[in-house]
Amino acid sequence: MTDLALLAPPATEPVVAAAPAPARRRRRRIAPGLVLALLVLGLVLGWAVLPSAFAPADPTQVIAADRLLAPGPGHVFGTDQLGRDIYTRVVHGAAISLSATALAVLIGLVVGSLVGLLSGFVGGRFDDVVMRLVDVLLAIPGLLLAMAIVTALGFGTLKVALAVGISAVAAFARLIRADVVRVRGSAYVEAARVSGVRWWTTLHRHVLPNSLGPVLVLAALELGSAVLAVSALSFLGYGAPPPAPEWGSLISDGRNFLATAWWLTTMPGLVVIAVVLAANRLSRALDRDGRTR
Repeated sequence: MTDLALLAPPATEPVVAAAPAPARRRRRRIAPGLVLALLVLGLVLGWAVLPSAFAPADPTQVIAADRLLAPGPGHVFGTDQLGRDIYTRVVHGAAISLSATALAVLIGLVVGSLVGLLSGFVGGRFDDVVMRLVDVLLAIPGLLLAMAIVTALGFGTLKVALAVGISAVAAFARLIRADVVRVRGSAYVEAARVSGVRWWTTLHRHVLPNSLGPVLVLAALELGSAVLAVSALSFLGYGAPPPAPEWGSLISDGRNFLATAWWLTTMPGLVVIAVVLAANRLSRALDRDGRTR
């Protein structure tokens, strides 16, 4: 007799539907490079705002006994040929160099944005004439154009800032003009025109806010370029007269001692490089953030 229990189908356990996994929140991780860039920019900004808090000594004080001391515990960046502490001079020079850089970027941003905004919004023959002038400015190397302008204006930190700012106008104008042309044909701008909104109101409320994203990215990028340009003009002697501790002039003062005192040019040069790289890293982060929105 066959065992019926063996012929019976095996009992199956009830299938329990697995509970859906909880949705994971996407956490935006801040890249270590961006954190380092922000720390560098924050430190240099602190130097410019409160230099005495980071270097209380007098940047012009001459101590003959401390001539050409290598970097060490007493002098982090070493001393120059007159015995002045280079770290103190770099910290106090941040206010001069960064104020000129900020003014140059502000001039390029405001003037260039205004030119590009009007050119893209008005269009027609006005746009053609303005853009051809912009093309001519873009064809000239920025540093060469800044040197020509500062030669015409005269020497000094303010003149250097004006020259660098004017040389940056064309880049801002070209960029914002492209965005204004794109936004000008959108539905909400056409609706504002049809409803009788005045053109300057449309320009202020609709066109300008939707065209500023790439311009802010370019402003961060131009910050690094302006630091290089201001330092280069100061290196060539167009900036503040001695003994003002401008970054470019500090590098220029040490070029005659490269064989015996490398730190005179290396330390201020590394500060300039760090600021430029930090500004470029910040612009990349702003560009990536704008694209993901």
